[in-house]
Amino acid sequence: MNKSDIRDTFDKLHRYLEDCDFSGWEYDDLLASPFISRLTAPSLYLEIAAVQVAKRCPINLRPLLGVPRLKSTKGFGFMVKGWLYHHLATGETRHLETVKKALSWLMDHRSTGYSGSCWGNDFDFASRAGFFPKGLPTIVWTAHIQEAFDLAFKVLGDDRYRRVVIDTADFIVHDLPRREDKSGLCLAYAPGIRTPIHNANLLGAAALLRAWKYTGQAEYLGLAGRAINWSLSRMNPDGSWFYGDEPRLHWIDNYHTAYNLDSLEKSRAIAGEDLVQLKKIEQTYRFFKNHLFTADFKPKFYSQRLYPLDIQAAAQAIESLARYSVHDPQAGEYAWGVADWTIRHMMRKNGGFIYRLYKFGRNNLQPIHWGQATMLSALGHLLYYSP
Repeated sequence: MNKSDIRDTFDKLHRYLEDCDFSGWEYDDLLASPFISRLTAPSLYLEIAAVQVAKRCPINLRPLLGVPRLKSTKGFGFMVKGWLYHHLATGETRHLETVKKALSWLMDHRSTGYSGSCWGNDFDFASRAGFFPKGLPTIVWTAHIQEAFDLAFKVLGDDRYRRVVIDTADFIVHDLPRREDKSGLCLAYAPGIRTPIHNANLLGAAALLRAWKYTGQAEYLGLAGRAINWSLSRMNPDGSWFYGDEPRLHWIDNYHTAYNLDSLEKSRAIAGEDLVQLKKIEQTYRFFKNHLFTADFKPKFYSQRLYPLDIQAAAQAIESLARYSVHDPQAGEYAWGVADWTIRHMMRKNGGFIYRLYKFGRNNLQPIHWGQATMLSALGHLLYYSP
């Protein structure tokens, strides 16, 4: 497999997304069904059970249950990054008008009633972290989308995009609760959702730093530093990360580890070694590379378990490893290995990617954000960071 193959794969996936009008289902969208929402509300346990049933069911029940095909805010954030990195890698301009339209759509679909720019799902969602009503902005969605606006400003120079980057910090500062102690602080996952989750906290810190680099606002730098300190103080000695800081959240998985790796690396790139020491990032990278992949580059879901083979884990691994190749060339080799495995085993003839492979069976859903958008971003990163 070479860069020409990746460009062809990128083009096929882009055409698939165009054919879908950038709309689709997600693995976790069953509560968008009017029948299921009436059946499960107001029980969080029933809502979680419904989401999990849809997640694991090999048959797509969504058309029968009235779940609409929707556009995704986070999906567009990842797609914008994919198109822009493709442009930076190839010099081609054919996707730039699509980028502008996507960013305009994102500006029109911000969550309302909050202090700054922020984004959430277009459907209700429930998990162990709590119930997320439609439109509730999350720090994860918001940070990823803000990064897309930041990259767009660098590439296209439109000052509206820079203002969105700065405006996002107001949401983080004014609308998100914090858990504070002597080690620092943990930013809430969403307004009213205080579950202490490391990838959310670190993504929020990186978002504050992107706003700080344009404003010099000391508060943003201070909050970001305290958030990073809080999570780094809880990193395991081997460089691994539990998903969250409560016993019920003590698992170690692939793509959340990748989010942590990326957020630390991006924070260091903005604010320097005084804020994030490279040795801490290297610890996370070594664990990620050595414990979350098989010898033939399958992305393990958990550190101690291979299955399910998940498209988000594959896509985020390609993106994170490609980025980290500037520090370690072997990361680039891993990125290519994961890309080759994923394209051979999870890509369909229509250009899209399936949701999951299990030890026995598969889930052929082609989720619009959780798979298509993240793979487009991953392929764009791989083109850009590869020699």
